[in-house]
Amino acid sequence: MNPHLSFEILQYRSKFLYSIRNFFHKNGYLEIDTPKLKKVPGMEPYLSPFQVSSPDFQEKGYLVTSPEYSLKQALGKGLEKIYEISQVYRSGEKGSLHTAEFLMLEFYSVGIDEFGLMNVCIELFKHLDHSLGIKLFSENVPKKISMPELFQKHLGITDSKKDLLDFLNKNRKGNSEKYENMRYDELFFLVFLNELEPALKGDLIFLYDYPEQLASLAKVIEGRARRFEIYWKGSEIGNAFYECTSQEVMKKRFVEEQLLRKSLSKEVFEMDTNFMNSLEEGIPESSGIAIGLDRLFMIYAGHSDLKYLSPYFGSLQ
Repeated sequence: MNPHLSFEILQYRSKFLYSIRNFFHKNGYLEIDTPKLKKVPGMEPYLSPFQVSSPDFQEKGYLVTSPEYSLKQALGKGLEKIYEISQVYRSGEKGSLHTAEFLMLEFYSVGIDEFGLMNVCIELFKHLDHSLGIKLFSENVPKKISMPELFQKHLGITDSKKDLLDFLNKNRKGNSEKYENMRYDELFFLVFLNELEPALKGDLIFLYDYPEQLASLAKVIEGRARRFEIYWKGSEIGNAFYECTSQEVMKKRFVEEQLLRKSLSKEVFEMDTNFMNSLEEGIPESSGIAIGLDRLFMIYAGHSDLKYLSPYFGSLQ
């Protein structure tokens, strides 16, 4: 246990988690639990899962970086509103906003798109205000900003590869050949993380309408990925998808991610056959989000460092 946690923080954290469960219970969500030790972890190319094994090495697997594949399989069983509060694990996560083990809230609703899911998040934050006896959310009217709008407002460009290259060549001279050889996602995040993310401070922001190349597990409609992220007080606290339910599309994306992991000299995982079978059998139209609860708790506790808030901070040190 993190020795920096105070009696008051432990009490407040318990009330915070109870309030979240109470919100979902009142709104008809079913709490379920899913495996944390799996043969195949998530396919996200930039995440590194922990590998674990039995003492004789006859059994081995990975600690999940997210429960999303298992939760989506549960939707295929006929459930319509589900959530889980789960420990998840990611290697290499360090700093005041990162821990190798952390608490994640993930929930899904059938029959709504990403904008409907934004409304559920807003109701959750209102509920937390009321339950915790504060006006943190109430005093911050949420903003909904599209990615093209963000690029145009702050940089005067689109998020096309051409505009990204032109911007970098103009503002970061001397690396033209390097930029030309970079993948789209590398160009995008080089600009976004350095030029745009610092502007996402203060108010609660829903950032939506991502480039098609960054669709991940989201639907692509009219050339844009139907996903959003939540930023609040400068921290990214949530990542959501209007879920892609096409087995054909997801198989293609997983193959691309395998190739990308290989190019990054990362371990290449096989596809999750259980998840792929669920897609074939049919997962309903739905939207889901993963929210980092330690970061959200940090905001509600008025802190800026997980060292004083998370039970998991420093557990591997």
